[in-house]
Amino acid sequence: MDEFLSEKEQIQYIREWWQENRSYIFIVILVVVGGITGNNAWKSSIAEKQLSASSLYESLAVGVSDNNSETAEEIADQIFNGYKDTIYFDKAKLAMAYFYMSQSRDEDAANSLRDILQKSEDHEISLIAEYRLAKIMLYQKKYQEVIDMLTDNNGHAFETKYSELLGDAYYGLQKYDVAEAAYLAALRTTNQTQMVDVALIQMKINDLPDLLKNIVKKDIKVITKKKIFKNLNFKTLP
Repeated sequence: MDEFLSEKEQIQYIREWWQENRSYIFIVILVVVGGITGNNAWKSSIAEKQLSASSLYESLAVGVSDNNSETAEEIADQIFNGYKDTIYFDKAKLAMAYFYMSQSRDEDAANSLRDILQKSEDHEISLIAEYRLAKIMLYQKKYQEVIDMLTDNNGHAFETKYSELLGDAYYGLQKYDVAEAAYLAALRTTNQTQMVDVALIQMKINDLPDLLKNIVKKDIKVITKKKIFKNLNFKTLP
């Protein structure tokens, strides 16, 4: 606008400009206000959904604590079907895995944890699920599956725990030398911020069969049998 225009000319100019552009200004205002309102409504909807899922999860925790199978499974199904995009989906799967194990339903527990590994985008919860799944598979004596899942799976907060489980799996397969190596690997990484029972791992190492003694014992048995056989006098037999 020309700063040398008279006051009346300026007013007239503004009026003409407003008449020409007011429709566009109204549109911009509506878009901005609508966007803000819509964004707030969306945030409010997300917050309400999280709150509802949280309430259901608390009820699920009570059902699990009370060992009430019917209540726990009913509430869990509500979370699984209606709140898949919330953190409580993963938490409910973990809770049900725990509940199923308390009911000796180990395969149901394993499947709950597999669902997390397949669908969760939370790395930390996935590590917890993987760790618990490995423990269930050890319980099921699926030692090779544990080894396949955990071998070279390191560089994270559960590395020590995984090494210990690998040791347990190799022990189950009677590969005691590899089991010892896995246990020692767990002890070597205990400087990391991890929850691990160092005394228990050391106990597992101490309880490993002494391979050298076993070999010596086998050799002694073979030598003894040979001597007995050699000293037998078959001529005296009827």
